Amino acid sequence: MIRKFPDKFMIGTAISPFQVEMGRSEGSISQDSDWYKWVHSETIIKKTYVSGDFPDDGPNFWNDYRKYVDYAISMGNNSIRIGIDWARIFKKTTENITVKEITNEKGDVYDMEFQDNFIEQMDAIADRQAVDHYKEIMAYVKSRGLKLVLTAYHWPLPLWLHDPVLCNKDFSECREKGWADKKSIPEFGKYVYYINKKFNEYVDIWHTINEPNIIAINGYLYGNLEGFPPGISDFKVTIEVLRNLAYAHNIAYKIIKGENPDSTVGINVAVPYFQPELDTPKNKFINEYVSYVFYKLYLDSALYGNFDSSLSGIYNESRPREFAGTDFIGIDYYSRIIVRYVDNDNVDIRYRFAFLPCKNCSDNYLDIYPEGIRVVAASLFNQYRKPIIILENGVADATGKNRKEFIERHLIELHKAMKEDFVPVKGYFHWSLMDNFEWARGYKDRFGLYTGDKGEYKPTEASEYYSKICHEMGVFDENYRDY
Repeated sequence: MIRKFPDKFMIGTAISPFQVEMGRSEGSISQDSDWYKWVHSETIIKKTYVSGDFPDDGPNFWNDYRKYVDYAISMGNNSIRIGIDWARIFKKTTENITVKEITNEKGDVYDMEFQDNFIEQMDAIADRQAVDHYKEIMAYVKSRGLKLVLTAYHWPLPLWLHDPVLCNKDFSECREKGWADKKSIPEFGKYVYYINKKFNEYVDIWHTINEPNIIAINGYLYGNLEGFPPGISDFKVTIEVLRNLAYAHNIAYKIIKGENPDSTVGINVAVPYFQPELDTPKNKFINEYVSYVFYKLYLDSALYGNFDSSLSGIYNESRPREFAGTDFIGIDYYSRIIVRYVDNDNVDIRYRFAFLPCKNCSDNYLDIYPEGIRVVAASLFNQYRKPIIILENGVADATGKNRKEFIERHLIELHKAMKEDFVPVKGYFHWSLMDNFEWARGYKDRFGLYTGDKGEYKPTEASEYYSKICHEMGVFDENYRDY
């Protein structure tokens, strides 16, 4: 039988601006962000932090958006997730525009007030052609009957906020430290206020920041291994970045809801399914601790103002009055990670863990484990009591041999979470609509339902299968009986 999804269930695809907009065509190149400088830097390429591929060779969504939106329509998508490139709109700094910042004694900005002429001042700095072009894209999305989920920030920062190459060379001397600097919070607030005024009429759901836990962990803790800017490894800075990103989500949520109380505004995190290697107390303890550090710590901070700067599991600060929460929790689910307890009395118990290699590996060595999407959806709903949206779920699979089964099995498990665990899952967005620039790994990893390069894409067998699911609003499961 077919496992049917509710009539209002959002089923679609996801893309991000930096990964798909560029295509060596007129107006498509956006070169004023930290990620653009990072992946083009000869120094960073020689360090092998990045692949040497360039986003310039991407799908050219900036000019060919109609074609790609039509791809989504042809698959039967009823929704699409896209984003805004902050550095494309604000190539020049907005730091000189004054707003009222409401801060606590530590200098954290937890609310903002904007003067009547604020938009006019921002308009004088903004790239108005880029603003108008984003309006054209969104208007086309809406004209085709799609629900629009808009991500305000999907990783690249303007260079005037973050110079990743200089920070990698000498972080202490670098002036533009990105999310490690509290000044990024009010600048993000200004940006969000502006794009809300410009684009809210097109937006069905707002998503504030993409995977803030990955920004902090992959850039500031494992930056030298994961290749994310600024490519450093500093525990103290990582904690500061997580704190600032918690306040950044809070500011964005308050601004959008303050202007449009009926808007739906949410948070998201990358959530692997962490599984203990052995069913022993020590393995279960360390597995739960890893889950806490990886994503629950951020959610506790961004939603409730609970901070744990020492990673002790005990909050050293609680500031609930400064935080406003979220309307939903977005989950980006890709894989399982098996966690082993490392028995070493010379190491703090909190750090006695190791991640085991994947068993059923994708091209980027993630462990394909569909059952995990059900577990994490239920776990986050039960802990935070907010509706769930799967904002990303996909597999790096250049041959395409695994993608059909990947989609089928993950959607079956997601339906189980809804039907059997009573999790209010409101939507599912497959990553990704087309092959794109996968950050530090470039074009090596293929996630697309449409495959190809340099603007030439064709549908895959998986896209035809996903189309059947979308049109039927359900996934076939021979073992399912709906009583």
